[in-house]
Amino acid sequence: MGFGTSKAETAVLSVLAPGGMLTAAQIQRDAQLTGWGARRAIGQLESRGLIVAARYSARWSITPRGLARTRGDR
Repeated sequence: MGFGTSKAETAVLSVLAPGGMLTAAQIQRDAQLTGWGARRAIGQLESRGLIVAARYSARWSITPRGLARTRGDR
């Protein structure tokens, strides 16, 4: 995936790539990250517009830009 994406961020994007909305706990479990690692990666990805939080819900989904990153597009 590259382009300045950490291993934890890559793991989060990979977990979200199939679609759907996941909680931080689900992302942490599926990406096999620590709680801190998952929260940090989620924050970084959200700040770059690669994932988005659902309004009024603590669930995240991947954006089209984030999906392109999983395919190696810029």
